[in-house]
Amino acid sequence: MTTQVDQKLEDDRESVPNKGKDIASTLGVSNIKPNTGMTGDILAQLQNKMGSLTSQQDGAECCIYRVPNSFRKVRPEAYTPQLISIGPLHRGDERLKDMEQQKLRYFKEFAERDGKGMEEIEYLVMSIQEKEARIRASYSENFSEITSSDFIEMILLDAVFIIEFFKDSNDDGNACRKNLDLAGTSHIGHSKSIKPWMIFDIREDLMLLENQLPFFIIKEIYDTAYRKEATIIPFLDLATVYFGKYTFSQGLQNTDRDVGGSRHFSDLLRNFMLKGSIKRSYSFNPIKLKYNAVMLREAGVKFQVTEDKCLVNIEFEEGVLKIPRLEVDYCFERVVRNIMALEQCSYPFEAYACSYVKFMDHLIDSAEDVGLLAENGIILNCLGDDAAVSNMINKLCETITDICTFYDDICRKMNAHYKNRWNHRKATLKLVYFPNFWRGTATVAAAILLILTLIQTITSVKSVF
Repeated sequence: MTTQVDQKLEDDRESVPNKGKDIASTLGVSNIKPNTGMTGDILAQLQNKMGSLTSQQDGAECCIYRVPNSFRKVRPEAYTPQLISIGPLHRGDERLKDMEQQKLRYFKEFAERDGKGMEEIEYLVMSIQEKEARIRASYSENFSEITSSDFIEMILLDAVFIIEFFKDSNDDGNACRKNLDLAGTSHIGHSKSIKPWMIFDIREDLMLLENQLPFFIIKEIYDTAYRKEATIIPFLDLATVYFGKYTFSQGLQNTDRDVGGSRHFSDLLRNFMLKGSIKRSYSFNPIKLKYNAVMLREAGVKFQVTEDKCLVNIEFEEGVLKIPRLEVDYCFERVVRNIMALEQCSYPFEAYACSYVKFMDHLIDSAEDVGLLAENGIILNCLGDDAAVSNMINKLCETITDICTFYDDICRKMNAHYKNRWNHRKATLKLVYFPNFWRGTATVAAAILLILTLIQTITSVKSVF
């Protein structure tokens, strides 16, 4: 019996020649002693990597982002400063180095004005130094390659440039200066080194998402530098005067409550745009508007411009689409692209501007749609070319996904209105036969003539029989 068992075991070993090696190999691995030195190296490596995470992962303070590549590739110049670099994201760009000298000139004027001594400048440096960690955390990248001293110097020079440039820019007439007294300063008008053509480019660069300083540090430097003044305009009001020149800013009003929480200038412009907006609920299953403006007109939809200053307050009631006036000029695309990029990075579930542009993109497919909206006063086309406006609005949404929207209820009503055949019949009757008084009169006269002819024919037939 034993011999038979031994023979069977021998046969099993021959049929599976590597089985013994696998077992031995497994046993050998399980007996390997852990290398504590290697474990320590791995843990240290992981700790270093976690320590070098960018501030974007920190979340709470982060508010200034590098624009996603998917946005940038559509129109890179819309997100890239053309004349001046503010903050660390474009620091060192050779194209922008000429303005570094201008920053120093402004800082020299700032330091020498009103007898400021080195003690005050030292106090400003210390204030920035105390908040360096918070300032760095405001950016989506940590910029560890920039030393602390270089970072603090950059923040000081950039903040002083912005303050001085804003104060010099507040020359929009006596009304502005009367309402917003510039703390008794007498240097209205830009420095001679700032050429007139540069002013527009600097303003455009200062609103770019990638070209920002945190609002709190500019305000602190401003408040500290002018704390001895008898009357001082709040920095938010100074910025409001400056950026209030954009078409959708709704004019120069007391906007502390509406925009006081702005974290930088791109955020300020977004808050201008949304000031007075109707609160709407968003949906993760967006309903797309399926029909453009021309098609909707053929279904009897009327277009009406409203007096509402907030662009996003769109309504649809009883077949009437009510939209605030949209002024499209040469600045519009760049501003809106940066606001949309900010929303995608920082306000994904409050993306009112993105939802608005997406709605307009669905409404506009061609120059004919733009012409129809312009005819009804909804679009003020400062570009002069309807096709240019159509192309611009369609390209704005190339990389914006329909993750959520705030216009589901409006799109649902408009789609249903279009599908109603009776609406098409009424619209055809009005558009073809009663588009104006004279056409309507001719239509009625033709109908009367047709009826009289029919009556005469019937009378003639009866007289024969």
